[in-house]
Amino acid sequence: MMKKDKQIKIFGFHPLMFLFFVVVCALHLFAVKEWGIKKLYHPLLTPLFIIFVLGYGLNFIGDSVPYLNKIGLGFLLCIFVTSYLVYKGWIPQDLADKCNENFFSTKTPNNHLGSDFANFFITCVIAGSILSVDRNLLKRSLSKFLPLTLIVCLVAILSVGFVGFLFNYQKPEGFSTQGSFLDSIFYVAVPLTNGGTNLGINGFANGIYKDAFPQLDQKTIRTAIIVPLIMARCLSILFAGLMYVIFDKTKFSGKGKLEYKNNKLTPKPTEKKTPLEYKNIGMGLTMIFVLFSLSGLLNKLLWGYLESLVYFILFLILIRVFNLLSQENQSHISQAGQVISKNFTTPILAGLGMTVKWQQLMGGIKQIPVLTMVLTALLVVVLVSFVLAKAFGFYPFETSLTAGLGALSVGGTGHLGIMSISKRENLLPFIMIATRIIGPIIYTLAYFLFNFFYMS
Repeated sequence: MMKKDKQIKIFGFHPLMFLFFVVVCALHLFAVKEWGIKKLYHPLLTPLFIIFVLGYGLNFIGDSVPYLNKIGLGFLLCIFVTSYLVYKGWIPQDLADKCNENFFSTKTPNNHLGSDFANFFITCVIAGSILSVDRNLLKRSLSKFLPLTLIVCLVAILSVGFVGFLFNYQKPEGFSTQGSFLDSIFYVAVPLTNGGTNLGINGFANGIYKDAFPQLDQKTIRTAIIVPLIMARCLSILFAGLMYVIFDKTKFSGKGKLEYKNNKLTPKPTEKKTPLEYKNIGMGLTMIFVLFSLSGLLNKLLWGYLESLVYFILFLILIRVFNLLSQENQSHISQAGQVISKNFTTPILAGLGMTVKWQQLMGGIKQIPVLTMVLTALLVVVLVSFVLAKAFGFYPFETSLTAGLGALSVGGTGHLGIMSISKRENLLPFIMIATRIIGPIIYTLAYFLFNFFYMS
């Protein structure tokens, strides 16, 4: 007797039911295009509806394609297709702008406050990830993991400078020059490694680069230096997928374990697993919000030099390493993070795609020197971390994902894409820690060195 084929589901929905959702979404987009956005836009519900339908649908399509699904086609479709839909006008530009300004940004062009939903998502996922990682592994590995990431990052920066020198890289229009080697470092490598969009890109565009190039506005500076980062964000997910296919079943893989010598990943102390309950999720979210608020206050007291997220991660590491919260409360936070992660990952990637300008992405790809430098950075961080991993006591594959790709500031959604596509979500805290701690170090070094070479 033949077994019945497993029924196809799209994120748990029957395909016909999900098709109805797609039709409603298409009608909504058409209505916005024809009648304007004012009466058909809600600042929270509209973006959520659109990114949920697009994220779940595109991820399902990508995951259904044999072979290509192994390199993360679903995640890539979420980013590229939504960006292209905005470019073609099938998602109205004013709707995409509204979603970007009010939903995915902290500040709108009119200096009104946006909800920055992506930051809410990343905050919850980071909290859930760090408080679910094994304490002893976290304590042992940080002393080796961070120096390794810094080495990888510095080698990548110098490599980008060398490749830029070979290509005789031409600096962006309006920027000053100190030769192709230094220009490649400060206009391509530094934006890739100095902490991401908020700290690195915005920090430099509104700060020292604006001071150095007063004839340019912040938007022009930001556009020029963000293109390499956008390219790296998309390509890093593809790299992770390719590495997963090549190395997952080899001796270089720890099968999800980071430490090389500790095959058992350190036996966990006998911790009672807290059952999943609705109230626990609410308690976990409340504690996450409290910790984030404390991080913001501390950041303000320290003159706002870093991102609040840096202090947030440090709080979480201290809580996990020293058990500053009861195991029950840590479990509540972990559960809240998992709920957010499982339900919002692909929608957030679809939202990210709506904020990526297709012309910028394609324009960057057409700039062969810039594309080559971004690919060089990705190859170098992967290869150097892979080669050095064993000397630091780590598995090469897991190290190339965390200390390697984590050396590039591809952002929380980029990190999540990397770890999800490689089936290494349990190591998400390490790639987050790599960027959030090493990024500010590079930011500080670059700030003083740029001042020395370009402004003295």
